[in-house]
Amino acid sequence: MIKLLGRGGMGCVMLARDEKSGNAVAIKTLLPEVAVADQSLRRFMREIDVAAALDHPNIVRFIESGTHNGAVYLVTEYVEGSDAARLADKQGGRLPLREGIEIISQSLDALAYAHAKSYIHRDIKESNILVTGESPNFIAKLTDFGLAKSFTQTGMSGITMAGDMAGTFAYMPPEQIRDFRNVRPTSDIYAIGMTAYSLLSGDIALDMGPSGDVAGTVQAIFEGHIIPLRQRAPHVPERVAEVIERALAKDPANRWQSAAAMRTALAARSLR
Repeated sequence: MIKLLGRGGMGCVMLARDEKSGNAVAIKTLLPEVAVADQSLRRFMREIDVAAALDHPNIVRFIESGTHNGAVYLVTEYVEGSDAARLADKQGGRLPLREGIEIISQSLDALAYAHAKSYIHRDIKESNILVTGESPNFIAKLTDFGLAKSFTQTGMSGITMAGDMAGTFAYMPPEQIRDFRNVRPTSDIYAIGMTAYSLLSGDIALDMGPSGDVAGTVQAIFEGHIIPLRQRAPHVPERVAEVIERALAKDPANRWQSAAAMRTALAARSLR
């Protein structure tokens, strides 16, 4: 163990060094005070299962898991750098166009792989995209599959909607709020579209109202119109804005139907 990297409501992450390889690793474990909570444990065990099943250069790599003195732990590669949210904050709240598109494109590669393995992330947002290296040679890695679900296995969910509100509410598409357990890959497409919008504009795509409370957020998700991206970020080319705004369609049938399709469209239009 070297130092504490972060602590949340459910667990903490430590920086450590693998004694065999000498490599830096991250160790995530539940906090003692929540370790007995069934819901927290189920979510953490799901994260471990999904991490072990996925192996992609744009997904934080699983190393091992186990228990120590009764505590469950997950060991992954240590991604030196920052998450996309903090990266944007350091640059005034939003990322330069090319940098933002590259991060989203790599995240879409990760999603295409996860979806092909039948896993939906269900909690895509800037803070769940880790970024290492320097632009233009950085690498984006998707993390935190604690809410992920196999959409081909029935009965796997096991976590209630109330508990899953830990996921960022404003990034959820209408169908995910309506029926959290039975979402499809197009729900991740909406969330990555919302993430792209935020990274490039520094703002959310919906008008949440003056209070910004849960009721106002839900109403905006179901009834509110998307604020055009170029209205908040005029520097974004119209052809790129169109790709992102299509991902934010309220009807899943009107979105990009796969992460690969969105990735291809984004690449083609950003290179013009």
